[in-house]
Amino acid sequence: MKRLRFLIFLLAASLLNPLKASAQQSSAEALLQDMNDSVQTLNYELGFINLGQQFLIPLRYRHAIIDGQSIAQIIQMDGSRREIIQRGDQISYYEPGLDSFSLRGNHIVDYLPPIIFANFSQLQQFYRFIDAGSTHVGDHPVNFVRVISKDESRYNYNLLIDEKSHLPLLIDLLDQDNATVIEQFRVVSSTVDDSIKKELGAIIDLKLPPMLLIPPSEKFQFGWRVGKVPDGFKEISRNSHKLSETEWLQSIMYSDGLFNFSVNVVKSDKKAVDEQPFRQGRRTVYTLGQGKNTITVIGELPFATAKRIVASVTFTGEN
Repeated sequence: MKRLRFLIFLLAASLLNPLKASAQQSSAEALLQDMNDSVQTLNYELGFINLGQQFLIPLRYRHAIIDGQSIAQIIQMDGSRREIIQRGDQISYYEPGLDSFSLRGNHIVDYLPPIIFANFSQLQQFYRFIDAGSTHVGDHPVNFVRVISKDESRYNYNLLIDEKSHLPLLIDLLDQDNATVIEQFRVVSSTVDDSIKKELGAIIDLKLPPMLLIPPSEKFQFGWRVGKVPDGFKEISRNSHKLSETEWLQSIMYSDGLFNFSVNVVKSDKKAVDEQPFRQGRRTVYTLGQGKNTITVIGELPFATAKRIVASVTFTGEN
């Protein structure tokens, strides 16, 4: 009888664990979606720092909805005073000593963690969302959410999200080991108030710099192919450039909706040489020579993943 009860207990536990995991995933996804909505709809200001092993950048970000469109401004608060402005789908860049220009985009991508703008319904196939409970950042109660790669081939995230405003207050980008912090986004001051609309109102009538014209991606046919990329990464563009009379650069860009990387092949008349891999913040550079071809992966990937992608490249035609 005791054995029967024990077996029933094990069976019940095996049924409950998947339900618990599913509920946890749903709860975490709801918290992430609330953050996504707040970031794009509230009128607010964040003072924050981007922190890495080799840099610390202080910044101020303001966002408001004015006349039905997103108006935003981000300023680098150190000596450079670099500024980026968003008005609707136009993103304009201002930097001392350089010509200002504009690009089309849904939001400012520089300095802000891409996870806050992500499409979580698309990402859930490749990432686990974990509701890790509640804690505090200063005097702010926050929800702790983890975003972890299912195949362990990508970076991971820890997020602390304000319980009241649903704005992110701390985001750690973690390496493949899910422990090493590569970059940190840390909010040091936050304000949610409609007065932000007044402070950003001048952008409505501001004459923005001209659009930078980017030619559409062509369907180049290359004499090489990438054998394996992590599930979920899709090709989004490819380009070809002549570097010199004897060298050509061919590139393919991939994205999974959260991270991006490119595979680049330089074709030369000289024997290619390997180079030491290195990483600056979230960006890894891994290079391998193959005959007279130099293969380089550049992007937001762990070293081990970049190495596998480089090794999977094969040459199929004229080199």
